[in-house]
Amino acid sequence: MVKRTWRWSGLACVLALVAGCGGGSSGNNDQGIVFRASGIFRTLTNITPDRITCTEPITVESAISDTSGTISLSTTQFYPDRNDPVGDPCGGQLALQNSLTSQSINVQFVTIDYEVAGAAVQVPTYVANTGITIPPATCETCLFSSGQPGLVYLLFNEGGLVPEQIITFLNQNVNRLPSPPYQMNLNITASGQSDQGTNYETNVTGYTITVIE
Repeated sequence: MVKRTWRWSGLACVLALVAGCGGGSSGNNDQGIVFRASGIFRTLTNITPDRITCTEPITVESAISDTSGTISLSTTQFYPDRNDPVGDPCGGQLALQNSLTSQSINVQFVTIDYEVAGAAVQVPTYVANTGITIPPATCETCLFSSGQPGLVYLLFNEGGLVPEQIITFLNQNVNRLPSPPYQMNLNITASGQSDQGTNYETNVTGYTITVIE
């Protein structure tokens, strides 16, 4: 991944950026200063023979760190799977923070890059469109289901971490990938645009998938 950097002339520019006073097509978001991803989370899960129930909405108090999971090449359709008790049904929710004081951020898409050590083929990048908006943390009339101003938990789609097309790719390229079980590392970033049209990309959030037969 190519790291983009911008040069700033003085502290005033940085303060103006965080306050949401600047415009332009690109923004300085090193280490997630303005638009931050703080991890993948899940909620408490209640599993019965007839139903899987997740604690909703996910809040800061109910969030449980979700950093790894397992997929099966023979049985997993996608991951997470809200209908699979072993498919992290209440997980895969990306925490996103808007630190601008006067502008919302429209989260446009999430990009997932996959890395498999020792593979003879590159697993394709997956891009999931989102289209949600995170109001500024100072918005007094905004309702944040997370319980924290400026913070949302994004369940961007069914099987958002490892979609069906990636499972299919892994199965079609078994001869160019390590023998199961092996690890597949996910590098996740979200991209968004402020009200004034400035583009931001979050810091990278990591996730580890163990691939079994």
